[in-house]
This record gives sequence, structure tokens and C-alpha cells, in this order.
Amino acid sequence: MKKRKLIIVLIVLALFFILKRKIELARAPVFGKRPVLVSVFYSQKRDIKSFREYLAKIEPINKANVSTRVSATVEKIFVDEGSSVEKGDLLAELDKRDILAKLNSAKQVLFAAQENFNYWQKEYTRDENLFKQGAVSEEERDRAKNSFAQAKANLESAKENVRLWQANLSYTEIKSPYTGVVSERFVDEGDLAVPGKPLFVVEDRSKFKLSFDVPQEDISYLKRGLSVFYKANNQLKQAKITNIFPSVSPGKILHIEAYLNDKDGIYAGAFVPVKVVTAEGKRVIVIPKSSVTKVSNLKPFVFIVEGGKLKKYPVVLGLSSDMFVEAKNLASGVAVVKNPYLSWTKLAEGEPVKVINKR
Repeated sequence: MKKRKLIIVLIVLALFFILKRKIELARAPVFGKRPVLVSVFYSQKRDIKSFREYLAKIEPINKANVSTRVSATVEKIFVDEGSSVEKGDLLAELDKRDILAKLNSAKQVLFAAQENFNYWQKEYTRDENLFKQGAVSEEERDRAKNSFAQAKANLESAKENVRLWQANLSYTEIKSPYTGVVSERFVDEGDLAVPGKPLFVVEDRSKFKLSFDVPQEDISYLKRGLSVFYKANNQLKQAKITNIFPSVSPGKILHIEAYLNDKDGIYAGAFVPVKVVTAEGKRVIVIPKSSVTKVSNLKPFVFIVEGGKLKKYPVVLGLSSDMFVEAKNLASGVAVVKNPYLSWTKLAEGEPVKVINKR
């Protein structure tokens, strides 16, 4: 009997504690899914510049491959790479002996041609006067006339030959076309200099240019006068496109030049990144480029915060700069989630969020 009473008491106590626990659980607050912490950027109006980036080489505007017009042995060299030169300075001297010999021979021919010309000039003048007086025949007069014409032609040919060899003699002195620097030297004393083969490269380093190549598909974005930004001495500087070479290379590359007004911090031959501004927008709605998610086969989209929840919002993109991109279909003041890399794979539409940064 006592055992039965004990069992009943234990059952009653167990039911009491179960009921009490159910009441406590019913009264306890219900917790939902914990909100995801996000940082947002509020879309806003800004001026924006769209650009394309290239790698440019700094080059002198004036640069000459100095060669010779005659074939001769290099006898003396007066400069080396890095030498500063003035316009007209002697860079090298070629062996003149063969050319001097031919010049002297041409002068002897000229002397003989001049003597022959003088003789037939007198003969023709005399026979012309005698013909007018009836003292010589027309045939004799014409013979003197033809001989005089031939002597005159021979004289002009001899003079031209002397001028040719005098010019060739001057070509044995290789002179600098600019005031500047000898950047390269290709010959030594004793080498054979031939026409068309460069002996030196001389650069005029008073003015420089940015020289760079662009792919064919960028042609439609580029034109003369567009701003080109580059850095020198850790300062952002600006130039403008000066030349666009009309012919595209076999590799479908177009060559561009931008002349520089400032040579401070500029070194010939250095490579510098450049940005060409292709379009500008005034007071357009912008968002961070990092906020935009681009997935193949899907339109670009962003996550915005509305009512404490995420909303997937397709965006129509426009101009793009370093950090920002134009959002054509977005109003100002919209809370756009700043996406870290691949965060879109962890976020979902309708997910509760908590904004951690202030406006």
C-alpha cells in the first residue's frame, strides 16, 4: 500500500514539473534568425570620369638615327653613349682618301671641260659672225654650233660631278642634328659605315612625349585632345593626346602620342601607366564598383537594404572610374551593400540585416 502511494506521488510530481516547464517555455520570448551585419554605401550624385588604362613609354619628341650617305671606314669617333652634344657637333669622321681622290679627278675633268667650252664658245661666236658676212657656209657654222652645245653640256656634267664629290666629302663628317644627348652608339673606329645603317642615336631631351599602343577595339573611344593622366615625382600630371597614327599595325595595334608640357621627374625610356579619360559625367548617381555583382548569364545587380532586409536589385551601369560606377536606374540615397569579394554567395534576398556604418 505504501509503495503504491509513493509511485502515485512520484507520477504527480513528474507531471507537475513537465507542466511547469511547458508554461516557462510558452512564456519565453521567441528569437528569430540573427541579422547579418552589413556595411552600406548610400547612392549619391558625383562627377565621374571614365577612362582606359595603358602602359606608355617616355620618349623625346625629336630623336634621330644618325647614319652616313657614303660607304667608308670609320676613322675617328668623338663621342660615346651619354655624351652631351650641340647641334652641328662632330660625332665621327670617316676615311676621306678615296673620296678626295675622286674629287680631285672630277676637278681635273672640270678643268678640261672648261677649256673645251671656252674654245668652242670662241669658235662658234666667230663662225656665227662669218656666216652672217657670207664668209663661211651654214654647214660650217652648224658644226661649230653643235660642238659648242656639246661642250656646254659636258661642262655642266663636270660641274655636277664635282658638286657630287664635294657633297660626299662633307658626308664623311658625321654631325649631330640636335642639341641633346647621344643615347646609343653602334660603331667603333675601323668599322665600315654604309648608307642606311645607324651609327648613333641622338635625342633632343628638351621636350618629351608619352608613346603607347592601344588595341584596335579602343579606337572609337580615342581622339586628339583627350586628357591623359600620369604620375611623375609622385604627383598626378596631365597631358593631352597629340597624335593618333592612322594606320593599324598587323597586330591590330594603334599608336598614340601625347606631348608633355612638363619634364620635371621625366626620364627618357621609362615606362609609366597612363589613364586616358574617354568620357565625363556631371552629377550622376554613383555606387562603389565593389558593390556590383556580375555573374555570367545574369544582369549586373546589387543588394540594397529596405526595411531591415536585403533586396536584390538589377542595375543599369554607365560610366566607370577607379572606385565608382554610374547606376542609371538607381535613385539617390539608396542603401547599397558594400560587397566584399564573393559575398554575394553568402547573401540572399529577404535576409534580415543590420547596418553597422552610419550615413
